[in-house]
Amino acid sequence: MAQIVSDLVVAPVVKFMASHITKHLGYVFCSTKHVTSMKDKLKDLVDTSTEVIEHKNRNETNDKEIPARVEAWLGDVEKVKDQVQSIPNDDIGCFHMKNRYRVGRNASKATMRIQELISKYSEITWTDAPLPTGRATSSTTSTLLSSSPGGDDFKSRNVPFNDALKLLQQDDNKSQVIALCGMGGVGKTTMMEQLKKVAEDKKMFDFFVKVTLGRNPNMLSIQNDIAICIGGESLHEATVTARGETLQRKFEKKLEKDKKKILVILDDVWEKVEIKDIGLTSPLPKGVKLLLTSRDSNICTQIADASLLQVVQVNVLSDAEAQNFLSKYTGISKEHDQDRFQIGCDIVKKCGNLPLAIKLIGTTLKHKKIHVWRDTLVRLKNHDLDDNVQEIIRISYEFVKNDDDKAIFLHCGLFPEDSDIQIEDLVRHAWGLKLFKNVSTLRVARDRIKTCVENLADANLLMHSEHLGCVKLHDLVLAFVLARVSEGDFAWIVNHGDVSSWGRDEMNESCKRISLTCMGMPEFPRDFKYPDLSFIQLMDGDQSLKFPDDFYASMENLKVIAFYNMRYPPLPTSLQFLTNLKSLCLHRCELMADWSYIGDLVNLEGI
Repeated sequence: MAQIVSDLVVAPVVKFMASHITKHLGYVFCSTKHVTSMKDKLKDLVDTSTEVIEHKNRNETNDKEIPARVEAWLGDVEKVKDQVQSIPNDDIGCFHMKNRYRVGRNASKATMRIQELISKYSEITWTDAPLPTGRATSSTTSTLLSSSPGGDDFKSRNVPFNDALKLLQQDDNKSQVIALCGMGGVGKTTMMEQLKKVAEDKKMFDFFVKVTLGRNPNMLSIQNDIAICIGGESLHEATVTARGETLQRKFEKKLEKDKKKILVILDDVWEKVEIKDIGLTSPLPKGVKLLLTSRDSNICTQIADASLLQVVQVNVLSDAEAQNFLSKYTGISKEHDQDRFQIGCDIVKKCGNLPLAIKLIGTTLKHKKIHVWRDTLVRLKNHDLDDNVQEIIRISYEFVKNDDDKAIFLHCGLFPEDSDIQIEDLVRHAWGLKLFKNVSTLRVARDRIKTCVENLADANLLMHSEHLGCVKLHDLVLAFVLARVSEGDFAWIVNHGDVSSWGRDEMNESCKRISLTCMGMPEFPRDFKYPDLSFIQLMDGDQSLKFPDDFYASMENLKVIAFYNMRYPPLPTSLQFLTNLKSLCLHRCELMADWSYIGDLVNLEGI
């Protein structure tokens, strides 16, 4: 009887204890396996979260429902990423049992948490339903036009804003094309964004298609962006003409079959664009309105062609508005400090009453002594307005004290104009390039990047994007960065315009960083040799783009590779010789070849 009781009671206890001991021994002897499993699971989670963020941004742009649990889920993903970064995965020590146990246990717990988040996401349902009318919070014109730090309105902007809004609301053919025209830095894009928000809130259109052209537009890339806005799918045609015809069919389906109203926005237009290339006809089809922002109304007239054009002029601030705007940033008023206030009035005139210039210089001069104000005025006296804007950006840059902030600011110039630059991409790039001293983990690097971004945003050199986890550069600020990194010790190559004829004449073998949009490029030059290159970023390459097998043969110092939306990214066998490569970033790329040889990249720390 006693034996039976013993078997019934003791056996389960022994079995439980044995399994418990086995589990804990597994933390010690299988710690490396637990870490590897954790990394694999985290990669799956990060890929999923990237898709979620893109889906969320698409729905925000098109005014569609976003599941309530998405924000919390994304927040949990960031927490688990930080948790993983806190777990050491090297130098554990073969015989350091305590360290191996701790690492194995923490990695196992992190893996379970990652799997839990992946499972939780499968429970989130995307309906992609349009937002109910009552869900959009209508904002008054005065609230939307408030853009100074103190919340004061630019009264001089009310008339052009209301004029443009009325033209958007008109349901006739008298205002098919509306153009916001004015000087660079005057606030055309800001007003366009405010108009777009009111139009969204009031449900004036069913679809909003917004693209930025910039100084050197890559029409193939722009056409692709339009296609994604209206159809959610990329284009595969090789020519501008063929893509334009495909876009026209997409627009016709929305207008004729689905009976949708569409607002197409072309921001920062510098040269004539053929309406047919963006999928529209002239005059514009019923149900479509075109909103342009440009410095040149003549270009807008050429684009409008047979459609009726209405130009709304966006002028600089009045003297009183400009002086008040500067005072809001500097904290200096006539009553508080008459000498600095008077110098400020002269500086404002040299800024041409442009909001962007005033915002930048005001942020820079805050808390500075009067000799800095006087010196700033002297620096601005010998230039015309365009040069003064660039000089103001230069002054703002020079007053950035932290070298880390400067490094990240300049690195942002490698992205195309009006890009939503993902902070996480900056983390991976900075980590691979070793831009920061005394930073030993990705978690610390991520915190450093976020600190840099906040510092640059506070200086008004960077702008926060409407998309989660992204920042942007104003086009005038980008122009300053590109001018700086193309000279002296930098010698970076940045081309996001027409690269169809890009070749030997643009090569500089001492180049350190390269960033190219490859749409329309038939092949890379065969003598692509950059022995000093540490960073290469390629974007939007289609399946016809050819790379030589020895593409990486003369890039022995390459540390970071970043490919975005590359149909078949260059991963030839010569990649295995990049023994200094630390970060390989692949975003929306199709991998067709066998690249098991990546295991030979002994210094690779992140994919």
